[in-house]
Amino acid sequence: MKQVYLALLCTSALVLTACSSQPKPATSGSVMKAANPEAAWAERQRVLAQMQQWQLKGRVGLQLREQSWSFGLDWAQRNSRQYEMQIQNPLTGGLMATVLETGSQVTLKAADGKVYQDTDAERLLARQLKMNLPLKNLQYWARGLPSPNVAVDAVKLDAAGRPTRLQQAGWVVDYASYEGNGTQALPSKIQLEKASERVKAKLVAKEWKTRF
Repeated sequence: MKQVYLALLCTSALVLTACSSQPKPATSGSVMKAANPEAAWAERQRVLAQMQQWQLKGRVGLQLREQSWSFGLDWAQRNSRQYEMQIQNPLTGGLMATVLETGSQVTLKAADGKVYQDTDAERLLARQLKMNLPLKNLQYWARGLPSPNVAVDAVKLDAAGRPTRLQQAGWVVDYASYEGNGTQALPSKIQLEKASERVKAKLVAKEWKTRF
């Protein structure tokens, strides 16, 4: 597991730039304006909540206090409680670790073949990879949805009824851009911050595959 941790640390220069940049406004000029953004937001939540299977390929920059990481991400969601996540070297694309959740158990397999298990994915990543990622909520935030498990503190919408900023569970989630211009478009750049824990993250989606 030390190999995984050291490989992530060696990319700190890459992620510092990503995490310190300010979020740009969500795509505006050609956005398909909704007659009623609030109604469009409600419809977006209804439609995208039905997306039980999806795959996101991209990269993540993570900053926790004075430490920084950068890694490639291939996240295949099977349903609300099952997924497989591959963490990849951002420079070579090589597999560094695999996280598999089956609902009742989470398994992390490192590139050296060692296997670690827990009942909580966030705790497992924090313990073994020193990463603080809100995975339970991120499976919703990644799609531009609020998590159904936590009260929403605030949300700002664009003209198409999509969130430009979502505040939930102590996190501020900024949506810098979307893949398309319609109400149901999926995010392409997301920035997250939890000031109380001095955590920042940036998720760039290079490819979405969806199945309703």
